[in-house]
Amino acid sequence: MNILLTGAGGFIGRHILQFLEQQGHHLAACSRSPEKIQAISSQCSVLHSDFTDMTEASAWLPHLKNIDVVINCVGIIAESKGQSFLSLHAEAPMALFKAAEQVGVKKVIQISALGADESAKSAYHLSKKAADDVLRTLSLDWYVIQPSVVYGSGAQSMALFHALAALPVLTLIDGGNQLLQPVHVSDLVATVTLCLKQQSHARVTIPVVGPDVISFKALMRRLRQRLGKKPAIEISVSKKTAKRFSLFGKWMAEPVFTPENIEMLARGNTAPTDEISRFLGRLPQSPAQVLWRLPANQAERWHAALYFLRPVLRLSIAFLWVWSGWVSIFLFPNELSYQFLVASGIDGIAAPIMLYGLAIMDIALGLATLTVSKIRGLMFFQIIIVLLYTVTISFTLPEFWLHPFGPVLKNIPLLVTLIVYMILDGEKP
Repeated sequence: MNILLTGAGGFIGRHILQFLEQQGHHLAACSRSPEKIQAISSQCSVLHSDFTDMTEASAWLPHLKNIDVVINCVGIIAESKGQSFLSLHAEAPMALFKAAEQVGVKKVIQISALGADESAKSAYHLSKKAADDVLRTLSLDWYVIQPSVVYGSGAQSMALFHALAALPVLTLIDGGNQLLQPVHVSDLVATVTLCLKQQSHARVTIPVVGPDVISFKALMRRLRQRLGKKPAIEISVSKKTAKRFSLFGKWMAEPVFTPENIEMLARGNTAPTDEISRFLGRLPQSPAQVLWRLPANQAERWHAALYFLRPVLRLSIAFLWVWSGWVSIFLFPNELSYQFLVASGIDGIAAPIMLYGLAIMDIALGLATLTVSKIRGLMFFQIIIVLLYTVTISFTLPEFWLHPFGPVLKNIPLLVTLIVYMILDGEKP
């Protein structure tokens, strides 16, 4: 079949793409990051597209020539600058579905979410439901697939859960009694594959869940055990308190930490397995079959341990710059600073300009480290500044290398810290 796959660069989209290619289908993959598609597939055609710009049916018509099936996998767990639930989950998919109907596409498979139903309250679920409802009114064949929490290789949610489980203290919202029903990505892919094979006219909504209902608390305990860690101290916080702390989620670049997602967790995420079992002809796989049976490998343990060190590292780097500038201006004797500058060949009116100028720059770098969203360029600039400081002092005040407090020697681990942060930031999903 000729298949248009949107969201092909995401976790679920990647798995669907790779499996369907193995089955001999011809795919046109839509993604705003074509390099992600090219890294995993050399066969499919890649369409560079941004859902936020494709909210009219006319925008999709050129991409639907000779397409038999459309599979929509686009989804975000939290809104960000330029990416809203309304545009990505509702407006663009609705335009795509209407365009598919216009050109005679045989079938649309919509990856929605469990909870996008009549009881939906969150903007996430309501936006998914809006697109689902429009699809259900169209004259083509459709499947609305509603997965629970999906886990497997590359799953962002399970990476976060492993990181939470690795903390020395397990913080549980309202005791951690919220119920989940995780499903393995291979069962979701198998569901999509069967939807493609169905020959009869079908207009079906399928909740895709695993066979086991597990509380969030029990999940954390099992993940901690999988990481090879001893039981941790557990504390319970109220949902209200958790929402207050969730305001730090955006700064931590952790989209799951939002008040809305805390509400969705409180609602639970479960459904009967009857329908998915009938559709697959078997029970979905349980975590005992695919997750608990193998201990975490070294890469998983490292990732879990470093997950929350990234924002702490960012905070420490910012503090270092702000404090350095503050000390230079207000706390360290100016006379001593001027002596160091004279030794470096800077005196007269240039000395205070250099002293206060560099101090203000340090403070600005610290504040920028806290606030800039795309930070890798800033980290590179800081590396250059530290290198310039180090080289200048090495030539003008070489005795500082022998100082017992190591004022220059400390630049070496600082440089490594900046490089490590650049790497960790570059590995964000």
